[in-house]
Amino acid sequence: MPRRLGQRLMFRFPVARPLVLATTDEYLVSYSMKYRQAIETLAKPVTSEDGVPSGEIAAGEHRLRIQLPSALREYHLTAGRLDRLNRAHNRLYSPHDWFVDAGNLVFMEENQLVVFWGIPINEDPSDDPPVLHGVNVTDQPIEWHLEHGSCSEFLLMMLHWQAVCGGMAFTASADISSMMLTRVRASWPFIGEMGGMLVFARDGGAACVIGEGDALQLFVGGRSEHDFNLIHDEFARMRVKLERV
Repeated sequence: MPRRLGQRLMFRFPVARPLVLATTDEYLVSYSMKYRQAIETLAKPVTSEDGVPSGEIAAGEHRLRIQLPSALREYHLTAGRLDRLNRAHNRLYSPHDWFVDAGNLVFMEENQLVVFWGIPINEDPSDDPPVLHGVNVTDQPIEWHLEHGSCSEFLLMMLHWQAVCGGMAFTASADISSMMLTRVRASWPFIGEMGGMLVFARDGGAACVIGEGDALQLFVGGRSEHDFNLIHDEFARMRVKLERV
C-alpha cells in the first residue's frame, strides 16, 4: 500500500533541462502555471485560499535570514496551503516549520521521518535550485545527497506521488508485469521518472509505477468517482485487478 511503500521511498529525478526564458517575470509565470495545471489535472482548480500569504513567507525568510528561490516561493504562493495534496503522504512544511541544517533549507519531510528534503542556501540563490535529500538517523547528523537538479520539477513530480497516495479522491493499486507496463506507456501520457518510479497523468487521473522487472506495483488515482471508474474499467479490460486504497 502507498503508506507502507512510502516509508523508504527515495526519489531520484533526472536532471531537468533549464527553462529557456527571457526574464524573471517569465520564470515566475512558468512556475505558477505549471503548478496550477498539474493541480487542476489531479484535484481541483486552484483558488487564492490555497496559497500561503506573502507576509507569512517573508516572516519565514526573516526568521532564518534566507531568500527563498522563485520555484519554491511560487509553489507556496500558489498552493502551499493545499494540504489535500501537500500532506497526503509526505509533508510539505509551512514557513514557520522551515529549518536550516548544514546550509540547507529543509522544506519537506518523508512520512516516517526517514528523509528530509531541502535546498542549498546561497548568497545568490538560483531561481530553480537543486533539491537534496537528507537521511535522518537517530543521534547522527543528517546526511545530505543530491536528489534532483530542479526544485520546480521535484515539486511537480511529488504532486503526482502525493495524489496517488491519498491526495486524489479515489485511489487504488495493483501488482503488474513489465508487459502491462508497456501497455500503460502506450495509453497514458508520460510525465517523468524519479528513482525508478514512472509517472503518468491525464485530465482527472494519475498513475505511478514503482519496482523492477516483473515485480512492479501500479498506483492510480481519480479526481472524481467518474474519473476513477473510467480508470478502473480501462485496467479491468487489461485484466488488472485494482484494489481500492
